Formats: sequence, structure tokens, C-alpha cells
Amino acid sequence: MDRYRRLLGNAPFARLWTGSTISAFGDALTWVALVWLVYARTGSAGAVSALVVVATAPVFVGGVLMGSALDRFERRRFLSGVNSVLGAAVLSVPLVAAFGRVALAQLFVVAALYGFLKMANWAGVPSIIPALVRDADDLNTANAMESVSFGIADVAGPAAAGVLIAAIGATSVLGVDAATYLIFVVLLLSLPIQPVPRRAPDERGLGLRPALRFIRQDRAVFATTVMFMFANVGEGMMIVVVPVYARRVLGGGAGTYGLLLSAFALTTTIGAAAIGGMTWRRPLGRSIAGSQTLYGLGHAPLIALPGLGPAVATLALAGALGSPLTLWAQTLRMQRIPEAMRGRVFGLLRTLMQSTPPIGGALAGLLIATAGLRWTLLVVVGVIAIPGAVGMVLPSLRGARA
Repeated sequence: MDRYRRLLGNAPFARLWTGSTISAFGDALTWVALVWLVYARTGSAGAVSALVVVATAPVFVGGVLMGSALDRFERRRFLSGVNSVLGAAVLSVPLVAAFGRVALAQLFVVAALYGFLKMANWAGVPSIIPALVRDADDLNTANAMESVSFGIADVAGPAAAGVLIAAIGATSVLGVDAATYLIFVVLLLSLPIQPVPRRAPDERGLGLRPALRFIRQDRAVFATTVMFMFANVGEGMMIVVVPVYARRVLGGGAGTYGLLLSAFALTTTIGAAAIGGMTWRRPLGRSIAGSQTLYGLGHAPLIALPGLGPAVATLALAGALGSPLTLWAQTLRMQRIPEAMRGRVFGLLRTLMQSTPPIGGALAGLLIATAGLRWTLLVVVGVIAIPGAVGMVLPSLRGARA
């Protein structure tokens, strides 16, 4: 706890973490509300599927553009501008609803804009953290706190959204999210000015070539990125597997599905918080590979298709085993990526890693239909664990430190 107290005593970092946590919680509220509004309006699963596509497809273009902009402009002001636009977009829904009926197209536009701009925060926050946290030993704790932010959003956001939708209506929930964006903007503007990174004189346009060259040449960053892309394929498969498991194997409904998700998210968050409070002296590269191997193997008991208690315990164990992955990888990257290209590199890395969950989702749907749930879960274990095991023996990760 001393590490967390010391880090929260760092006022600029505390303000950045508080603002990003509140904003992530608000985003979880908005996503649930948007899905509910679209489904209630249309009664169509196809419309919800289209909403998912509209909200995720722009990430691939937005990730590249947001990363480049973070290295071109003062990061604090750029993020405050992006979050102001997002806040205005979500606020437009309750404003229009107050005077009439919200068009379905407006909901899709809000989802698409969020998908296009979301990488600004996802790449921007880790780009700023090293400037606020100078002690290398505290970077693990800072990255653990970022994982906790997402954990809070994943665990509490959907439940709070359900309560708020029932109490004030789905359109008003988007107004709550608009308020979280305003809080984040105020806290961002209170941070110390971030010097605009100096770019090479010959860089033109988006300036992606140096960032791509860095990713290709830094073998530790490249290897962990490829490993995480495979892990995200497995996680994309689990997005499809868990509701099917809840219904077909456990004979449950939405409550069972939510329990399985919550078990995984809760231990992931607790595990990240615990690791963040430790002093970790082992090489991070090999630690990341070992954690990914154990994370994949942690899903293996599900292959036997156990009942509710063992299934909850298995997902809780898998969440705990995988909890160090993101925070260790972020620490490794923050220490190795040159300051002048952090925005571009983080934008590219997170865009690459976000490109693979849809592949996993499509693969799981095909495998469940043709080979069954057991074989699908076996593939999940392999696609996560095997790249981790390969990483354990890679020379580039054997001694890779932050």
C-alpha cells in the first residue's frame, strides 16, 4: 500500500488517474445504454451487431491518426479537445430526446465517433504517465492503477448502467457520461504542460515510418506485441464462448452469464492491484511470457465442461494469472519507447492488438458450430499459452528489462 499512497501523493498523476477512471466508467455506462437503445428501438440482434461493427471498425484508422497527433501537439491540450468533442457527442442524445425522438442514425454516429477517437485516450494516457512518474519502480504501480481503472469500468459500469437505465432512462445515462468527460477535461487541463515532442526534420505527414521501424527493430516490444495479438484472439473467442457456456452447459440465463464475466473481471483487477504494489526484480520480458503461458493454461479446466462453481473458479483463476500481463508490458514499453514517438508507437501497438479479438470471435463461432465447445476451448488454451511458451525461450525476452 505504501507504493499506492506515494503514487497518489503525486498530485498530477493522481488527477490523470482519477479523470481517466471516471471517464472509463462513463464509457461503460454509454455502451450499455447505446446497445439498449438500439435493441429497444429495433428488436433486432442484427442492429446490435451493426452497432458493434460501427463502433469498432473506425478504431483502425483512428488509432493511427490519434497516435500521430499525440506526438505532434501538446498532449494534455489535445486530449482535452478530443474528450470535449466526445462529451458533446454523447450529450447530443439526451438534448435531442428532450425535444423529440432520437433518430437511430444519431446513435450510430455517436458510436462511430467514439470508435474513431477512443484511441486518443488509450494511447494518450500511457504517453503522459512517464512524464509524471519519474521513478522507474513506480511505473509498475502506475500501470497497475490503469488496469484497475479498466477493471472498475468492467465490473461496476454495466451494473450501474442497468440501475440508471431503470431509474432515469437510457438517453439520460448518456448525459451522465457527458459529465464524466467534463470532469476529465478539467483534470487534464490542470496537469503540467507537456512539452511538444521534437520530431526529426525529415518526418513528413503522419510520421509513422520511425514508429514502425522502432516496433520492428526493438525485438522485445515486437515479440510481446505478437504474443498479445494471439492472446487477444483467445479473448475474442471467450467473448463468444462464455454466453454459450452459460446457456448450453450451465442452463442459466443473463444472471449466470454476468456472474462468469464478473468473476474474471474482479480477479483481474485485484491481481493487477496486488502486482502493482510489489517490487518486481525479474526480467519483465520473460515474466510477461510466463504469465501469458499460465493465463492460457488457466482456462484448461473449462474443457471438461464443469458446473457453475468450478467454472466460476476457473475464470477467476484465469483472470488472476493474466492480471500482470498488461501492466508489465506497459512498463517495458514506457521505458523503451523514445519520448518523441510514444503517441505513435502506443497508438500503433494498441491498434494492432485491438485488431485480433474480432478474428477470435469469428473463429469461435465457426468452431462451436462445427467442432463443439470442448474443441473450441482447447483452441483458446493453445492460442494463448503456446505463444507465451515460445516467448519463454526467445533470446529477446530472456533478459528484457524496462
